[in-house]
Amino acid sequence: MKRVLAFFLLLAALVCSCAPKPCTFTQEELCLERDGKTIYGILFRPDGVKRAPLIIVSHGFGGTHQFGKAYAEALAPLGNAVYCYDFCGGSNWSRSDGSTTEMSIFSEAEDLKAVIDQLSEKDFINPKHITLIGESQGGMVSSLVAAERKDQVEKLILIYPALCIKDDWVTMYPTLEDMPDTVDFWGIKLGHAYLEGLYNLDVYGTIGRYEGPVQIFHGDEDRVVNLSYSEKAQETYKNATLTVFPGEGHGFTPETQAKVIESIIQKR
Repeated sequence: MKRVLAFFLLLAALVCSCAPKPCTFTQEELCLERDGKTIYGILFRPDGVKRAPLIIVSHGFGGTHQFGKAYAEALAPLGNAVYCYDFCGGSNWSRSDGSTTEMSIFSEAEDLKAVIDQLSEKDFINPKHITLIGESQGGMVSSLVAAERKDQVEKLILIYPALCIKDDWVTMYPTLEDMPDTVDFWGIKLGHAYLEGLYNLDVYGTIGRYEGPVQIFHGDEDRVVNLSYSEKAQETYKNATLTVFPGEGHGFTPETQAKVIESIIQKR
């Protein structure tokens, strides 16, 4: 309880110290659409800001829009519109349409592109200032989309990005035929769709096409995504910083998450 209280006190201090005039914000449900599927999300909209910069937060494997709440509550008072959403089929708890057996990093990339396109059309959004924040698998997805939409994405923020997905899955299943029709992975049922497309993906050759500023955050005790993947990403990107947190694993403590948010605020 003390750690949680300290986390929110630090966030409050950050907002007060880094924003000359913190504003109030409104939290509202906002559903979007992609190929007939509904994408569920929560929009944190700053009050009184006519053309707000847009920040889109993408959760990791098995996560939901709830991952982005702490980021939204810290960044919305600074005049940013923040959208946190569920990938279609992204987890057993997703409020978006779609089955987990249909989900892949490529289907999630289509979700994210649909979110960018539809929010960019809102009259209260400034489409020239779009930032993507991605956690774990959402970081991999955000990296792919930033490379494809490099003229739209102003900044990319990666939180222990799962750039290992291709290596891990192709090692387990060298060919698509080696994978059963469905696989239970961390309690989530996946289908062949998850593996299709990975074999021909050049991860670093693709993500390196993005030339804007990139912030990467990773723990040196991450047992899910080795730190070396983010180190290679830093070398690949033309304009990237990597912050390594000693002792942190895959999923940051509230104190470390507060430091990540502080760094994001300082560089905005």
